[in-house]
Amino acid sequence: MNNYPAVSVIVPCRNEKKHIEKGIRSILTQHSPPDGFEVVVVDGMSDDGTRKILDQLVSEDSRIRLVDNPARTTPFAMNAGIRAAHGRFIAIMGAH
Repeated sequence: MNNYPAVSVIVPCRNEKKHIEKGIRSILTQHSPPDGFEVVVVDGMSDDGTRKILDQLVSEDSRIRLVDNPARTTPFAMNAGIRAAHGRFIAIMGAH
């Protein structure tokens, strides 16, 4: 076993206040591979309260990391998430 997760789940989002908590918590309940997984949420500078929810989730679970997406575009978010990922395998999921 190493210090890196087997899987990195990338979640691009922007202004997902209504859906983000349920979506992230759903990912966290999934069966974990032997080396575990991480969730890399890439936020497109949300201004609807999404960021506050994400900050709370990050403080509750060390498997969640938050990356900024100043470009506010999905392709940029996916690439930023992949660059930040530590997992051997990458999965990209929608925020809801």
